[in-house]
Amino acid sequence: MTNFVHCRGCGHQIHETAPTCPKCGAPQAVAPQLASTTHVPLAGSLSPYGSIPWFRQRWALVCMFLVFAPAAVVIAWSGEIYYLAGTAIKTFPKSAKIIMTVITALLLIALAGDDEAFQGFAGMTLIGGAIGLSIRK
Repeated sequence: MTNFVHCRGCGHQIHETAPTCPKCGAPQAVAPQLASTTHVPLAGSLSPYGSIPWFRQRWALVCMFLVFAPAAVVIAWSGEIYYLAGTAIKTFPKSAKIIMTVITALLLIALAGDDEAFQGFAGMTLIGGAIGLSIRK
């Protein structure tokens, strides 16, 4: 079964795999555009990830989460947190922010109590959460 489409230039009916129109010669395929993240920045210029404020980058969030978890949660909920996945810049999903909030609440509850086993568990959960944030792809 052959499929026909209309020419982008003259509207003549042509086969869908035709690179150009046989009647008017107009190209039919849209030229693919290179992604903006595939270029190499000039020396001294910022890459797209480098233009993101440091406190919105993953490395800063992981460090803050280990040192003072409530500050990391406030920054995470006040805007997007970005990370690199290959050459693409992505943001953390809302579920990661919820998990950070739960871990921080668990840690604060543990610090307010006297149970050392619970405090140890909360500390290990905090470290596990930071590791999870740092290896997320």
